Amino acid sequence: MSVNRQSVLCFPRSYIARCKRFTQWSVAREVFHAAQKSMTWLPRNEAEASDILVQPIPCALVINEAHLYHAFRRISDGRADLRKRISLVIGGHIDQDIEKGDFYSLAAATLIRELNEELKFEYLSSDVEPVGLVVDHSSLESSRHVALVYEVVVTGRIRARATEEFSMHSKYDGRPCTPSELQDMRKVLDPWSLIIFGDYINPAYSNDVGKQLSLSP
Repeated sequence: MSVNRQSVLCFPRSYIARCKRFTQWSVAREVFHAAQKSMTWLPRNEAEASDILVQPIPCALVINEAHLYHAFRRISDGRADLRKRISLVIGGHIDQDIEKGDFYSLAAATLIRELNEELKFEYLSSDVEPVGLVVDHSSLESSRHVALVYEVVVTGRIRARATEEFSMHSKYDGRPCTPSELQDMRKVLDPWSLIIFGDYINPAYSNDVGKQLSLSP
């Protein structure tokens, strides 16, 4: 097996130690502002094994003009916590080969790259704004990645493009869902999507990521 030497952006775990599992952007902005001075590039395989660094992942919470949330079915391969789960976010690592700039421009460029690589859509709104930070504190492994969540409006028929990430044959291939429908689906949402649903989309609903039920076979 080849070693992945591609470098990704990281920063010390200490900056997110006191963050809630969903931190509104008004507060999360200060977390990233403080962390910028300590950000560094690290080969991805080393970053994935680090207990003292975390990797920021810019993610799009994809909605349509009617403010319905697009859901995507993960494939059965890959990370155990994502297999066959329903995801509300599209995102990826900030790679060192992306254009130069400060953290925010790197994050925004990564977000646009991931949307174009992973989705088929007709139009992307130019109004792309971060809404918060997600940290899954349920385990050390789950908190090695933290989500910088943007709310992104797309129009037209939306489908997944990345077959290595999402199922092309599921009814959830870009299906728009109401908050009520998402509540009925909460037991099959992936961990980040469950946090976003419970703490951002519908904060009246209390959920526990650590007690999330497994999918039926």
